[in-house]
Amino acid sequence: MIELRLQQLEDNIKQDLELLHGYEDALRYASDPRTIAKYRREIERQREAWARYQLEYNELQKKVIDNPLIQTGTAAELLQQVNTTLDQMDAKLDSLQEGQASILNELGEMRQAVLARFDTSEQKIIASAVEKLSQEQLSDVQIILDHIEANRAQEEKLTEALNDIQQALSEIEKQTMNSASLQLANDVRNLSKVFDDPKLDYAHKLKVSVPIIPLILSYEGEIGLGSALNLKNAWNRLRRK
Repeated sequence: MIELRLQQLEDNIKQDLELLHGYEDALRYASDPRTIAKYRREIERQREAWARYQLEYNELQKKVIDNPLIQTGTAAELLQQVNTTLDQMDAKLDSLQEGQASILNELGEMRQAVLARFDTSEQKIIASAVEKLSQEQLSDVQIILDHIEANRAQEEKLTEALNDIQQALSEIEKQTMNSASLQLANDVRNLSKVFDDPKLDYAHKLKVSVPIIPLILSYEGEIGLGSALNLKNAWNRLRRK
């Protein structure tokens, strides 16, 4: 009976260890914060599973130690195997959690760098959007902001991009958002106030819009944006610049 439980425990740990290897491979290429957060939750669940496995192992180990008849042989060998596999799972969890911390630290630094380019009132408008951007998106935003701030964008191109953005904002404001998109709707309302400010020039309006565009595009499937193609084209034009 103990041998069977040990074998089942060993099999369960190995299955979860395979899952962790899969998470490691997926995280190597993940950049979207929502994807990273999903894997972080999965890793936390696996840490809880490891704790349960450890408790079961301790219970079975005590039974083996307390029974001289099974201290040698298959049960003892299985006990050692389970202990080794538990250690492997523990090490993999530590490695993944350290990697997650490193990714989150880097993302945090990039987000702060983007926010630092805006004044306090503008930071309030874009902060929630910046928090959801991936590493790749944050990099794109920084490069586009460099381009705008260096006055390398032609006014005609600025106007074209702003028209596409404003059309998308207008569509979103008319929609009834689900709970997952309420923050986006709030960001859009605040950004629309910037567009309506006659004191701001085209370049400044576009600058404040830039961090929110990739977020809008990431929600496009959920909110059914009719102008998504125009907005996507505007974003790609800015990236190519």
